[in-house]
Amino acid sequence: MNALKTIVIGTSLSATSDDVVRTGAAIARAAGAIPWLVHTYSLPAFPSELGVVDAVWLDDYTEALRENLAQQAQRTGLTDLPGFGPGQLHLAMGGPTYGEVVDLARQVQADLIVVGAAEGGGPLRRIFGSTADGVIRQAPCPVFVVRSASAFPPTRVEIPVDLSPIAANALRQGLDFLAQAGAGRAQTEVLFVLNPMEVAGSLHFTAEQIERFTLDELHRFLKANGASPALARVRTGYPSEEILAVLTERKADLVILGTHGRRGFERLMLGSVATGVMHQAACNLLIVPPGARLQQEAAALREEKVAVFDEVAV
Repeated sequence: MNALKTIVIGTSLSATSDDVVRTGAAIARAAGAIPWLVHTYSLPAFPSELGVVDAVWLDDYTEALRENLAQQAQRTGLTDLPGFGPGQLHLAMGGPTYGEVVDLARQVQADLIVVGAAEGGGPLRRIFGSTADGVIRQAPCPVFVVRSASAFPPTRVEIPVDLSPIAANALRQGLDFLAQAGAGRAQTEVLFVLNPMEVAGSLHFTAEQIERFTLDELHRFLKANGASPALARVRTGYPSEEILAVLTERKADLVILGTHGRRGFERLMLGSVATGVMHQAACNLLIVPPGARLQQEAAALREEKVAVFDEVAV
């Protein structure tokens, strides 16, 4: 992972978004990074009988928002960070919030984006808001999704993998992030889930043997990517259920997932598995896109598999 030099934090300016900004500030403080705070707004409904929107009123409204943004930066600790100034407060009117967050991240070459999951209680705690959803789809860098501000820095981290190059990239970048964000001593576990259908389909090995072989392969995967084999665990079951169960059992503070860099949650590293984890996990998430090179490798591998399938079909 690149050194965390620049972080973009998305805010809704609501009371609950203070926790998101505080988490972003904590990451920036630990990594020595410069944070940017961005808020996107739309004009409130203006009754037609009052005529056109007055320019003075518009200026006053915008200035009030800018003042609220500055106040949030102050009460969440952003203004105490070296290198942070009024120039890092970004107010934008118009398009969807996620578009402004992503655009700013590209402009300032951000190394990390910090956003909140859907705000509010009840069922909203189990789904992503449109901002987090959109940012993850288009982000040029890793995205930290805040569900629990009290869980930073994390002490219990889970990294599900499928042994692919995409998963290897997410593992390496995730470990780098933990070190830079002051969580290098976190209890980090790498998890591989065996599908019971695959285990049941083996004619030559018992379930225990398959699990042992898989654990050996996971150890090799970890060594190849600079991680300790002691971090490994293999479970058998339906992947999304097992991952969520492990997160609950360990009371995990953070789960790290890689994406294939294509659009939509259905294109995540573990497909629908990751979608279920992302929508139902109660902990914070670090979503790691693969970058251009790995996207090209993944695309080439998919084309190769299609070509082999076509040859067999013929």
